[in-house]
Amino acid sequence: MLAGTTTAALESRILCCNKLLSPLCTTSSNNTIRKSNTSYRSSSSSCNFTTTSTFNKSSQFSKSYLNKQQQQQQQQQQQQYIKENVHGRRFFRPSTPSFEKRDLYEVLGVPRTATKQEIKQAFYGLAKKYHPDTNRDDPDAHKRFAEISNAYDVLFDENKRATYDRAGHQGATAENAEGGGFPGGFRPGNGQEFDLEDLFGDLGDLFGGGQGFGGKSRSSNGADIQVNLHIDFMEAVNGCEKEIQFYGNSSCNTCDGSGAKPGTKPQTCKSCGGTGTTIKSNGLFQMASTCKQCKGSGKIIKDHCGTCKGKGTTYGQRTISIKVPQGINNGVNIKLTGQGEPGTGRGSRRGNLFVNVTISEHELFRRQGNDVHVDVPLTISQAILGATVVVPTLTGEVDLKVPAGTQPGEKRVLKGKGIRAVNSPEYGNQFVHFIISIPKNISSKQEELIKEFEQEDKNNCGPLDSLTHPVLSFWNKSMKRWRDYISKNFKN
Repeated sequence: MLAGTTTAALESRILCCNKLLSPLCTTSSNNTIRKSNTSYRSSSSSCNFTTTSTFNKSSQFSKSYLNKQQQQQQQQQQQQYIKENVHGRRFFRPSTPSFEKRDLYEVLGVPRTATKQEIKQAFYGLAKKYHPDTNRDDPDAHKRFAEISNAYDVLFDENKRATYDRAGHQGATAENAEGGGFPGGFRPGNGQEFDLEDLFGDLGDLFGGGQGFGGKSRSSNGADIQVNLHIDFMEAVNGCEKEIQFYGNSSCNTCDGSGAKPGTKPQTCKSCGGTGTTIKSNGLFQMASTCKQCKGSGKIIKDHCGTCKGKGTTYGQRTISIKVPQGINNGVNIKLTGQGEPGTGRGSRRGNLFVNVTISEHELFRRQGNDVHVDVPLTISQAILGATVVVPTLTGEVDLKVPAGTQPGEKRVLKGKGIRAVNSPEYGNQFVHFIISIPKNISSKQEELIKEFEQEDKNNCGPLDSLTHPVLSFWNKSMKRWRDYISKNFKN
């Protein structure tokens, strides 16, 4: 009976130990443990433990053997995982914290009616404030940070939040049982992931050398370049190809950007094995930081190029050809990806070149969106009698018939005679605005004819101030109402 009880107790302890194994342990590790358990149960069933002392010694030996095997396999797999998946990032895998049963809304300092955006902002602020790396002298910083992370994990997920609101901590604990770990970035239990570099990037100087969180360089990518390009109106309408010149860094022609003397090649950094990062372990935390020997490039240059002094780039005038699309608007920035400053370090990218386009005005056409406007002058006789006039368009001239009695400011629309939209087959319209041209100097004959016209107008239409005048009746009626208002309200 004693032997049976002892075997069951030992099996219970071994199963409990299995449950505490890290998630990084693979199937092979679990198979090893199961084999150890089976072997141990087999040997235990054949043994007759007669004293408590013998039982304790066997238990300690078994636990020590299992723990040693588990620790060795777990450390090997963690190191392999970091080497393959982590490049310049810090990550942590804390054990499950023992939280005080504080209200999760209180932990984040938000009301129960808080939106997801408010919850996220509160978490970001508290995470930056209480992260262990920024509070190295505070022994409770890790516990506080884990508490904040747990609160965010529950409240940011709508399903978990609803469960917590109904059942409190017990419901939230059940939901979190499905949560994941923290590889690479911070991954709450709901499976969401966001980069710790984004969260702690603005704390760069706290982690040494002006670098970001975990030693990753945040300035390795090349800088963007901004230049200006001036084109005329018709070049913008039809599109064109231009050459622009500016000063900046470009890949060294002598060494093809390697930084090494011609005939030699950069050597793989022995300190980091060419990865550009070194890994340090400190108990609960593992940190991947930029290699100090190669500064994250993964390469060591022994003989530097004489032209670029090992930088791989040279500064000078650059000339680039650019295609300006048809129909481009004034003030638009054209982005040329990868034409900016070269990056530095392993895996870096070149910056972009932004070309700001300015367009000169045209002496005839005015642009509004994809429509164009043009003013066409008419003489008095053309406006009164009607005429056919020549109108300029973006593609040539057209004859336009002007109806008799055309008034100043009237306009006509020429469909599809505007500007073609960028990357579209659609064209805008052209608007023709008529302007009546009044001569300042006329001949005596013209003056005589105009006076005759005036007299004829009076005979046919009555006095100019008549309320029934066919042309001026609306104006005369409005003026009468205005005079009545003035005489009534301003008698003096």
